[in-house]
Amino acid sequence: MKLNFLLKNKILAYSLLSLFAILCCSFDAYAQKAAVKGVITDQFGTPLPGVSVLEKGTTNGTTTDFDGVYAISVSDQKAFLTFSYIGYATKEVQVNNQTNINVALEEEVGQLDEIVLVGYGSVKKSDVTGSVSSVSAEELTKTQSTSIAQAIQGRAPGVSVTKSSGQPGSTPTVRIRGVGTVNNADPLYIVDGVPVNDITNVNMDDAETVQVLKDASATAIYGSRGANGVVLITTKVGSKNRSTISYKTYTGIENRIDNLDVMNAEQWATLYNEGKVNDGATPEAAFADPSSLESYNWKDAVYRTGTIVSHQLSLSGGGEKTSYYVSFGKLKQKGIVSNTSFDRTNFRVNSTYQIKPQIRVGQNIQYSKSSSNAVASFGGNSNNKTAFIGFVVDPVSPIYNTDGSPARPLYSTEIRNPVGLTLYEQTPLTKESFLGNVFVEADLMKGLKFKSNYGLEVNNRKMDNFQSEYFISAEQNRPENIYSLLRSENRVSVWSNTLSYNTTIKEKHSISALLGHETQQLDFNNVLASRSAIPEGIENPTLGSGAIDSSTNNGTISSSSLLSYFGRLNYNYDDRYLFTGTYRIDGSSRFGDNNRFAQFPSLALAWNIHNEKFYNIDVINQFKFRVGWGETGNQNIPNSAIFSTLSTSENYLLGNDETTVVGLAPLSPGNPDLKWETTTTSNVGLDLGLLHNALTFTADYFIKTTSNMLLESPILQTSGYQSPPTINAGEIENKGLEFSLNYKKRMNDFFFSVGGNIAFIDNTVLSLATKGSVISTGATGNGYTGISRTEAGRPIASFYGLEAIGIFQNQDEIDNNASLNGNKPGDVRYKDLNEDGSINDDDRTFIGSPLPDFTYGINLDMTYKQFDMTMFFQGVQGNKIFNATSYLLDGKLDSNLNTEYLGRWTGEGTTNSIPRATFDGFANNSKQSSRFVEDGSYLRLKNVQIGYNFSKDILSKTFISKARIYVAGQNLFTITDYSGLDPELGVDETQNDGSRTSLDIGIDRGRYPSTRSFSLGLDINF
Repeated sequence: MKLNFLLKNKILAYSLLSLFAILCCSFDAYAQKAAVKGVITDQFGTPLPGVSVLEKGTTNGTTTDFDGVYAISVSDQKAFLTFSYIGYATKEVQVNNQTNINVALEEEVGQLDEIVLVGYGSVKKSDVTGSVSSVSAEELTKTQSTSIAQAIQGRAPGVSVTKSSGQPGSTPTVRIRGVGTVNNADPLYIVDGVPVNDITNVNMDDAETVQVLKDASATAIYGSRGANGVVLITTKVGSKNRSTISYKTYTGIENRIDNLDVMNAEQWATLYNEGKVNDGATPEAAFADPSSLESYNWKDAVYRTGTIVSHQLSLSGGGEKTSYYVSFGKLKQKGIVSNTSFDRTNFRVNSTYQIKPQIRVGQNIQYSKSSSNAVASFGGNSNNKTAFIGFVVDPVSPIYNTDGSPARPLYSTEIRNPVGLTLYEQTPLTKESFLGNVFVEADLMKGLKFKSNYGLEVNNRKMDNFQSEYFISAEQNRPENIYSLLRSENRVSVWSNTLSYNTTIKEKHSISALLGHETQQLDFNNVLASRSAIPEGIENPTLGSGAIDSSTNNGTISSSSLLSYFGRLNYNYDDRYLFTGTYRIDGSSRFGDNNRFAQFPSLALAWNIHNEKFYNIDVINQFKFRVGWGETGNQNIPNSAIFSTLSTSENYLLGNDETTVVGLAPLSPGNPDLKWETTTTSNVGLDLGLLHNALTFTADYFIKTTSNMLLESPILQTSGYQSPPTINAGEIENKGLEFSLNYKKRMNDFFFSVGGNIAFIDNTVLSLATKGSVISTGATGNGYTGISRTEAGRPIASFYGLEAIGIFQNQDEIDNNASLNGNKPGDVRYKDLNEDGSINDDDRTFIGSPLPDFTYGINLDMTYKQFDMTMFFQGVQGNKIFNATSYLLDGKLDSNLNTEYLGRWTGEGTTNSIPRATFDGFANNSKQSSRFVEDGSYLRLKNVQIGYNFSKDILSKTFISKARIYVAGQNLFTITDYSGLDPELGVDETQNDGSRTSLDIGIDRGRYPSTRSFSLGLDINF
C-alpha cells in the first residue's frame, strides 16, 4: 500500500514537472520573432520526413514532419540553414530575410550518417563495428502488432520471434542467434536506458527506434545481462519550434485460422463401430445408422469473432530550450475464444529542458495499466486447453443440456466441455506498470560530457478471482466456490553515471571514450492465498468471508543487486580503420564472495575499404569488413542458489492429542562455489552498398559458445533433498550465417523497396554435467513424459521416442519382426533399434529437432503518388513439431478424429502410415514416437497494409496537416504441411509445473492459435 502511494505521488510529481516543461516550451515559442518555414523534398518533389534543419554554428535546429514541413526561428537574418538527410547531399541556404525556404535535396553516394544506438550511447552507422540491426518507427507502424517484440518479427536476421499463444496480451518468445542456455534465454530489453522485465507494457506507438545488438562486441557493455542479446528501444521526443498533435486509430476483427478438419457424426460413428468390431466387441446400437445422426459443431462452440480497437493521441513540440512528447494510448482486444480479453491503457510524458547552455535535464515517464481475462489452458494434457478441446469432443453429443447448461460429452467422457471452461474457469489479471527515468547531462568542457541517469520500473500484478461451485460431470466440477487473491510486486531500479569524451585530432584521428558506473537493485514480493465456501449473498468476497479451515497461502520475498564498472573506447582513423573495445566488471549478490565478480571484455575492428586511395570500384560505393570477439554473462538463477534451503511445508502430528506442528525438511542443497555463466561470441561481417546505396547487403558469420552453464544437477532420491542443486556445467554452441539484402528505386511518382533477410543457425550441446548425462523435459501429458531430451552432441531439446517405420500389413510381419504384445495387422510398427527382438524403452532415439534450419523475412514497400502499400512475409524452415494433439485426433476412438484418419488401414496394402480403428490397440499405436513428429516449416503473409494520403490541396482548407487512411490484414495465409492448429510455436507459457524454460519448445498441446485479422485505420496530424 505504501509503495502504491509513493508510486502514484512519483507519477504525479513527474507529470507536474513535465507539464511545467511544456509551459516553459510554450513561453519560449512565443518569444521567437524571426521565423522561417518551408518544405523539404527530394529531387522528384516527394516530401522527406525527418530532415535535419540546423542553424549553422549553433545548436538551434529542428526536423521536418511527415509532409516534409519544417519551422524554425533564427537569431540573425544573415544566418545559414543547413539541411541534411540520410542518403542525400547536405545543402546550405542563407536566410537573407526570407520567411519561406523550400529545398530539394539530391541523393548522394556513400552518405551513411544514420545514428545507431549502442550501449550507453550512439554512433554513426558508418562507424559501427559490431553486429547491429535497426528497426525504425516507420517499420513498426506498418504492423498491427500489440507489442514491440512481435513487431520486429522477421525484420532482423538472426532474431527469431514466435507467438507463445494467440491469447490476447501474451508475450512472444524472442531468441537472438539461437538458444544458448537451458535457463531463461530471453534478451535484455532496455527502454530509454532502463532494463525492462515486461516488454508488453510498452506502447509500440511511442517507440522511435529499435536496435537489436547481436554479437558480444556490441552487447558486452551490458556484461552480465547481454548473453542472450540486447534490444534497445528509444521513445519519441519533440521537435524544436514546432508543435504537432497526432491521432492514430484502427479497429478490426479477428478470426481463427482453422487448418484442422475433424469428422462429422456420420464419419465418427462409423469408425467408432468399426473399432468395436475390430476388437471383437458389440457395436454401439445407437450408431446402427450413422447417416441419421445429428452432428454437433463442438469445435466452434467457444469461438467467436474477436475485435481489436486502438487509439493513440500524442502532443509533441518544443522551443529553443525545451522539447516534449506527451501521449495517451488505449488498446482493447476481445479474443476469439469466449471470455478472453486484453485491455491496456498507456500514458507517457517525455521532456527535456536546457537549464544552461552546458546543462540539460530530462525525463521519460510511462504509466501503464492492463486488464486481461484468460480461460483454462494449463498443464501437459491437450484436453485441458479450452481453445483446442472442442476439436476432440465426439460430434454426436449435444453441447448443452435442455436447460441451456453445458452438457457432459456422452462418449468423450474424459474430455471437458469447453463451454463450461469459459464460464467457470476464468482467470482475471490486472497489471500496473510504472517505467521511467530522469537524467542530467553536463558539458564539462569541449568534448567532455557527464550524464547521470536514474531509472525505475515497478510492475504490480493483482488478481481477485471468485469462482462459483458447479457440476457438469465427475471429471468437470467444483464442489465449493473459491476466492483466490494474488498480489505481487516486481521492482527494478538502476542508477548509471557515465563520463564520455569525443575529440578529433588533425582531422583524421577520431576518438570517443566512455567510462561508467552502475548499480541495480531487483526486489520481488508476492503473496497468493485462497478460501472456499464463501456464503451466498456476499457481493464482494474476501479472504475473511470464507471457511477458515479451507485457507491456503503462500508467499515469496527476494532481492538481488548488481554493481558494475564499464568502459568503451572507439577509435576512427580517417574513416578507414575503426576500433571498438569494451570492458565491464559485474558483481552480483546471487553468487558467493569467491565468485561474485566477473569480467566481460570485447574487441571489434572494421575496415572501410571503399575509403582507401587504391579503391576504384564505382559500382560498390560502400565496402566494409568487420571482425569482433567478446564475452557476456548470465546470472539467471534463484537468489538463494548459493544457500542450502529448508521447506516449511512438512507438517507433522505431535503429542497424544496429535497437534499439527509446522516442520522443517531439507529443500535444496546450496552451492557457494557457483560462478557466472559465460557466453563467448566471435563474429565476422561484411557490409556492401551498391548503385549509390540503392542496393545494400550485409553478411555475418558467428560462433556463440556458452560455457559454465548454470543448470540443476540431478540428485539421488535418497539424498533427502526435494530439489536439486544448481551447478556450473556444460557447453552449448550456436554458429550460423546471417544475410540481409535491400533494394530501393524511385521512378518519377513511383517508389518501391524490397528487402529480405535469412539466418542459418546450427545448435549443438557440447557437454553437460557429466559424460552421458541428459536433461529430460516436456511436461507429462497425453500419456507422454520426457518428450524432449538435451544431450551432448545433439541440438538442445531434441524430441526423443520410438521410431515408427510403418504399419504391420499381415500376421507374418508381426511374427517375424519385433513387436509389442497384442499387436495385430494394421498396428504401428516400431524400429527395433538395439535388435534384441523386442520393443521397449531401450529402442528410443532422437526423432527430430524443434530448431529450424533457417528463418527468413521478406518486406515489400511501394508508393505511387498518394497511395502506398506494404507487404511482409515471415517463415521458418526445417524445424519439427511434436504434435501431442495427435494422441487424441489420430486414433483415440472415444474422441473426435482428424479427417485424415478416414484413410486408416482397412486391409493389407491400404496404407502404411495410418493405423487401424481400434480401442484395444490404441495404447500400442499411440506410443511416444516419430509418428507424431511433423514438419513445422511455414511461410506466412504476416501483414499487408494499403494506404491513401490525402493531398495537401485538400488539407490546406482544413487545420489538418496530414491525413492517411488505410486497410490492413494480418496472417492472411499460411503455407505449411503441419496438420495442427498453428505451426507458430514459441515457449509454452501455459505450463504450471515450472517447465516454462528454453527447453519446452516445439511441443503442440493445443494452445490458443494465432488469429487472422482485418482492420481499418486512420492517422491524422494537426
